[in-house]
Amino acid sequence: MKQKTNKGMRIFTIILCCLTIIITALPILEVAWWWVRIWDYPRLQIASLCLFSAAFLWVYVDKMLVKIIFTILLTAAFVYQMVYIVPYTPLYPLQAQAYEGKKNKSSFTILEANVKMDNREYGKFLSLAAEKNPDIIVITEPDEKWERALNKLEETYPYTIKKPLSNTYGMLLYSRLPLKNQQVNFLVEDNIPSFYARVILPDKQEFDLYALHPKPPQPGTPTYDRDTEVLIVGRKVKAAKQPAILVGDMNDVGWSNTTNLFQRYSRMLDPRIGRGSFNTYSVNFPFFRYPLDHFFYTKHFGFVSLQKLSSIDSDHYPIFLEVNLNSNGHYIDNLPEADKEDKEDVKETITQDKE
Repeated sequence: MKQKTNKGMRIFTIILCCLTIIITALPILEVAWWWVRIWDYPRLQIASLCLFSAAFLWVYVDKMLVKIIFTILLTAAFVYQMVYIVPYTPLYPLQAQAYEGKKNKSSFTILEANVKMDNREYGKFLSLAAEKNPDIIVITEPDEKWERALNKLEETYPYTIKKPLSNTYGMLLYSRLPLKNQQVNFLVEDNIPSFYARVILPDKQEFDLYALHPKPPQPGTPTYDRDTEVLIVGRKVKAAKQPAILVGDMNDVGWSNTTNLFQRYSRMLDPRIGRGSFNTYSVNFPFFRYPLDHFFYTKHFGFVSLQKLSSIDSDHYPIFLEVNLNSNGHYIDNLPEADKEDKEDVKETITQDKE
């Protein structure tokens, strides 16, 4: 019986090692297939799996050559995963530099929350909004019931953009700061909106605000639409050369190849790099938790704070950003420049989606 058990564990260990190596290698492929892109998410979990696989290998596999080969491959896989993970820890240099002055009329806050459409705990969200008292609120996944429940926000936030939907891709934006040129755009699909507005601060400085909630990788659905939507915004930001913030549930992780390409191309900063991952999804599964809710901004903003807030009974945690705008500032470091290949990749992705 013991011999059969050992044989079974040897087979299990070899299969586990092979699967770990395969799912590490798959995201290297530059394709938008959902079953490939889904492995961009659990890099920390796969890194842990590399360690478990190696431990099992040295306990249950007898042949030394097999042990050595798999140990080398698993070590390479572990290092490869950690290259993506380490930037989202305090071990890595900051990308978005801190604002060191006092709070003034150039300072403001944004609260972003995926409320989960069928969540009806409206009061919890309203209490959180009252507690944090942000200048701008961006909500993803609201339907018309959510819009009606949040009408009272307009007493404090007179400037709004609204597009509630019953397909989980609705959005609401509330601002106490004046907005102009408000737009509801459908950049990729007719039923998935994005928002744009020009925000005016009390000191008369202005910045472009974009809000997105593209589709996630799903069985049978490639990620061209998701990738294209964020890259289109990146192209707009690059062309405008104005202070800009992008906010929303991007249904992608900060360390994905798409997000890295977007950052290099748009020159937008990720305030989490060098600070932490601030995982917002999923509330219900702590071990499988990823940073899907994002803030990116241009070099004109100095970082003040970033917080993952308490649960509002959604499957996402809300997230809260405070920054300071200096239109002549240069709060940037540790962000590579886009090369010719990056520019071609952006153009190709957008073209493929249109086709």
